[in-house]
Amino acid sequence: MKELPITLTIAGSDSGGGAGVQADLKTFSSLATFGTTAFTCLTAQNPDGVSAIHEIPSSFIKEQLEAVLNYFTVAACKTGMLFSEEIILTVSEILKSKKEIKLVVDPVMIATSGAKLLKDEAVKALRETLIPLATVITPNLDEASFLLGEPISKYEDLESSAKKLFTIFKVPILLKGGHLTNTETASDLLFDGTSVYTYQKPYLKGKNTHGTGCTFSSAITAFLAHGLSLQEAVGHAKEYIQHALEESIQTGKTNHLNHFPEGN
Repeated sequence: MKELPITLTIAGSDSGGGAGVQADLKTFSSLATFGTTAFTCLTAQNPDGVSAIHEIPSSFIKEQLEAVLNYFTVAACKTGMLFSEEIILTVSEILKSKKEIKLVVDPVMIATSGAKLLKDEAVKALRETLIPLATVITPNLDEASFLLGEPISKYEDLESSAKKLFTIFKVPILLKGGHLTNTETASDLLFDGTSVYTYQKPYLKGKNTHGTGCTFSSAITAFLAHGLSLQEAVGHAKEYIQHALEESIQTGKTNHLNHFPEGN
């Protein structure tokens, strides 16, 4: 009987199916893991934007996590949209006793559409209780700039910024450079406290990037669950997200990530 490694996403929903828990589950399945979930928020959204957010009570988030963790041996977990201080504290309290689970923290703060996905008062809890538990955090440039307190605007800033973030948080940093402008290359940089690793792919124009951050972090989670090293997991996830973009599918008004690319 085939056995799949167990992955877990703790994140918000996307009723449009392209990001959030929906994207995570598609990615987990595509990469041969068994995905489990704990919903933190329900959102009414599509690629044009987020029109409503319903925060799930932290007591019920705790019930979801306990139901999963009491039954499954989870190999790797990711967090996405956590939204509030209470949710972050609840999730952190449970995960800190599960040090055997590799944890990918995607510090979701603002949606691609501009919607605010993390309350101001939740930032302190994110910085002080959740990020220190991480195997890796995966901020984009806007999130990294906020965490660092200074702008990151060009490729040459990636390495020094990642090292500064490591000094602050003492966990590996994957700094995603997808928001860099005037470049032909989509560049990401990993600093694990010792070595710097760069991952580069041709920048693909005309592609809808809704859900790429969620998908990238869940792909890293899946590859960690398969036993790959962090460096290898990021490299394989970069290949996966590139194929998902290259083989985008037409849905609704525009193209979307293909979470089951043939190149996978």
